Amino acid sequence: MSTTTATATEQIPSSRTEADPARVAKGTPLAHTAGVPVYGWGQAPPYLRTKTQLVADRLNVTEAQEAAPLAYVRTRDYGDVPLHDPAAAEKMRPLPSSTKAKMAARRTCSECGKVRKVILRGPCSACRERAEKERQRLLARTCAGCSTVRERPYPKEHRRCAGCRQEQLEKKRARVEAWLVEVTVCAGDGCTKRRGSKRAARAWLKERPWLLRPERTDLPDGFSGWPSWERRCPPCVTAYEQEQERQRAEYRERYERQERERAERERQAAAARVRWAAEALVDPDVLVLDTETTGLGDDARIVELAVLNSRGEVLLDTLLDPGVPVPAEAADIHGITTEALSGAPTFSDVLVQLTGLLDGKRCLIYNKWYDVGRLRHELTLHYLDRAAREAAEETVRTGTVPEDVRERAVAEAAKQAAAWLDVMTFEDVMIPYSDWVGDYSDYHGNNRWQPLLGGHRAAGDCRAVLDCLRSMGRDYAHEYATAAAGAGGTSEGTN
Repeated sequence: MSTTTATATEQIPSSRTEADPARVAKGTPLAHTAGVPVYGWGQAPPYLRTKTQLVADRLNVTEAQEAAPLAYVRTRDYGDVPLHDPAAAEKMRPLPSSTKAKMAARRTCSECGKVRKVILRGPCSACRERAEKERQRLLARTCAGCSTVRERPYPKEHRRCAGCRQEQLEKKRARVEAWLVEVTVCAGDGCTKRRGSKRAARAWLKERPWLLRPERTDLPDGFSGWPSWERRCPPCVTAYEQEQERQRAEYRERYERQERERAERERQAAAARVRWAAEALVDPDVLVLDTETTGLGDDARIVELAVLNSRGEVLLDTLLDPGVPVPAEAADIHGITTEALSGAPTFSDVLVQLTGLLDGKRCLIYNKWYDVGRLRHELTLHYLDRAAREAAEETVRTGTVPEDVRERAVAEAAKQAAAWLDVMTFEDVMIPYSDWVGDYSDYHGNNRWQPLLGGHRAAGDCRAVLDCLRSMGRDYAHEYATAAAGAGGTSEGTN
């Protein structure tokens, strides 16, 4: 015998032969949870209540009831909700008078002082409706022109006193007369010929009284709502059409001229890009730099640095110990792990060599904003160490610790890093190369940036940059190679 059947049987009086309808389920269970039936909505025994319903009846569910519900009701939003017997629940203790007073105060209207059934934030709905009706009555008794308030409401058509109504009608007559003159006289420049009659215009206006409302005083010339007659006389119509055609022709000519100029600017810019690439390949003062880092954030450190000249000769190619572990996601890209950097020099160790290589040279970088940002970060940390040492020496010398020692050290390090970068010449290759490829993106409104296929190692990426320059400047490679040979230079990179 199930739990539900046993409970129902115990509640049947001995004098009755059938079960109490209030304790009999209206449907069969959908499932069972730990032996307790789960009913659909409206199918459980009617006498069972949810915890929320018991609280509304000032009853508390006991711990025994909480642990062993008699049934569940399945709901769409809350899942299976337990059902309990109200006869076994405990009555709530009556609320203190102070709590009742606070609850009543939250439901008391600030206007009429009556206690309502819901919590109020200001006047109750009845007071708000009464205030709105009073406002409407006051508005009906207030002149829309001079704001004079009287005992009786003003006419609903205009809601004005006699003086304001007379002034309104005079203004309307003036607008009508001006409108009649406007629509019955040729609209051509300097032409005063009559077009149509005022009687026909008045008849047409009576069917459209909204046209001359005060807010419609600046309707444009040629408005489609004017009467059907032509606003211009035949000579003025011809002159107007000729003027419109002249303006359209002038606009077309200006647009075509601007398009030709834009196309010429783009052609010149494209030619300048390829000549820039061809010239860079034979310029002995051109270097290519690339870095590999611990990530893409502002605090990413350099783990590999390479510098090649325009002929592809390696001038610097070294791993750098960043002093921090290399994240796994970065190592998966360039293959440089923390263990591989053990014993590698630091950025400070190669800074003098790097300065000697870049000083007075043109340094080409693919996406220079990122690499220059990493150089700035490394330089700031380098000069920060020096600034910290100087601050420590000052502390030892003076016997006092400056209050702003950290701020001074950071500011001085940033200043020294900016000074180092200012004397260098960095040029970007990514934007010119992407414009040369011309993979236009409608979404970005510009050419897509092209990936650098260098294997994600510093020296390999530098060689990939040189390959990009060769692809761009191949049309002028022989011309610049001949010029460089005549000047005593060599250019193996153009072969």
